[in-house]
Amino acid sequence: MEVSGRKVFNEDNNLLCKPCEESELSTRADGLCRECGEHMCKSCFDTHKKWKLNRGHTLTSSDETVTEKENAEDLEKCEQHFSELIKFYCPQHEQVGCGDCMILEHKACKVEYIRDKARVFKSSQEFETLVQGAEKYLSEAKEISSSIKKNKIQALDINEKFLKDVNMFKEELITHVNKMTNVILKQGENIRVKDMKSMDVLEKENEDLIIEISRLTEMFESQIDQPQKLFVSSVLQKPKLNQLREQLDSIQGRNKIESYEFQRNDNLERSVKDGKQLGSVQIIKPRNETDVKEEIKPKERTPLPQVPVPRKRQPLLDGQWICRNIAVDGEYLSYADNGSGDVGLFVDKGYDKGYDVQYFEVEILSLGQRGTIAIGVVPCIYPENHQPGWGEGSIGYHADDGLLYNGTGTGKTFGPKCNVGDRIGCGIIGITVGVFRCKEKYHIPLST
Repeated sequence: MEVSGRKVFNEDNNLLCKPCEESELSTRADGLCRECGEHMCKSCFDTHKKWKLNRGHTLTSSDETVTEKENAEDLEKCEQHFSELIKFYCPQHEQVGCGDCMILEHKACKVEYIRDKARVFKSSQEFETLVQGAEKYLSEAKEISSSIKKNKIQALDINEKFLKDVNMFKEELITHVNKMTNVILKQGENIRVKDMKSMDVLEKENEDLIIEISRLTEMFESQIDQPQKLFVSSVLQKPKLNQLREQLDSIQGRNKIESYEFQRNDNLERSVKDGKQLGSVQIIKPRNETDVKEEIKPKERTPLPQVPVPRKRQPLLDGQWICRNIAVDGEYLSYADNGSGDVGLFVDKGYDKGYDVQYFEVEILSLGQRGTIAIGVVPCIYPENHQPGWGEGSIGYHADDGLLYNGTGTGKTFGPKCNVGDRIGCGIIGITVGVFRCKEKYHIPLST
C-alpha cells in the first residue's frame, strides 16, 4: 500500500531514485514502488526485491511516474490529514482518502489508485449513467418547478371557488330564512289586519249606539216634570231599549281579537344549534396517470378454495311489516337517504300479535350525518313521515336531543343525548307503554 512520501527532482525536473540519493548519487528513477511509496531506479528495485518482505512489491513504469507528477496538482488534499493528498479509492465502502486514511480505516480492504480509475472513468458506463441521471433529475426538477407554479395558480383558483361556494350557500340559507320569515310575518300581518277591521266595525257600531242611547237619555230628562208624557214615552221606547240591549250584547260578544304568539320550529332550531359549522372542507384526492394505470392494471389473485358460504340469516328482513328508506342487513338497520330528507321507518310485524308483554332494543352503531334516531309506539294509522311521539296517540324517545315526546311537538327532558354504543329499548306491558334508555344495563322506565 502506498504511503505518500517526499519526491525529489533533478535539474531537468525528473524524479530521482531515493536509495541512490541516500548514497549521494543522482540517478533518474525508473518507477515508483507502490508498496513502499519510494521512487527507484531499476537496479535499486531489483536489489530491493531480493529481501523476503519485499518480494511482492511492484514498480510502476516511468510514464506513470511522470503522469503522477503532471497530475499532482489535480489531487485534492485530505480533510482529516491536511498534508496528504487524496489518492486512493476503496470499492468496498465507496470512499476516497489519503494513504493515512487507507491504513487507519481500510487496512483490510483492497484499495485502488484513483489515477488508475480516473484513466477510464470518463468513458465508463458508470460515468455515463451518472451524467444521464443528472440530466434526468434536472429535467424532472424543471418539470416540478413548472408544476409548482401551476399549483400556485390553481391554489388561488380553488380558494376563490371555495369562497364563492361558501358565500353562495350562506346567501341561499339567508334567502331561505328570509322567505320563511316573510311567510310567518305575513300570517301575523293577516291576523292583525283582520282584527283591526273587526275592531273598526265594532267601534263604528258602538259610536252609533252611544248616540241613540244619548238621545233617549236626553228625552227622558226633558220629560221628567211631565209624568204622563214621560210614562207614554217610556212605554213606547221600551222595545227600543230592548233592541239597544241586544246590540250592546252583540258588540260585547264580538269584541275579541286573535291572541297569538310566535312558536319556534324546534326541529329547525335544533338542527341549527347542533350544527357546529356551516359545512366541511372536502379534500379531493388528485388523480394522475399512475393512479389510473394502477386501477386498470389487473391484480394477480391467488384462487381461494371453493367453500360453501352459508346464507346470512335475515330475521329483520323476514319479519318486516313496513320499511321506508331503511337498509336491512341481518340484525342491523341503517338509514338510506333518498335525497329528499324523508324519515326512515321500520316496523316489525312481530310486535303486532296482541301479546301482553312486547319489548325490543336497538343499539346505536353509528349516528350518521344528522344523528336523528327515535324509537317508540304509534297507532296503526300514523303519518310515515312523522317521528314517533310527534302525533296524537304516540310516544317516542329521540336520541339526538334526549327528550321524550308524548303526542306533541314539544319534548320533555328525559336524559342526556345518546351516542354510539348506547342501547335504547321500548316495551309494552298490558296497557302501560314504557320507553327505556339503556346503557351499561341501566334502565330508566317512562310510563304513560
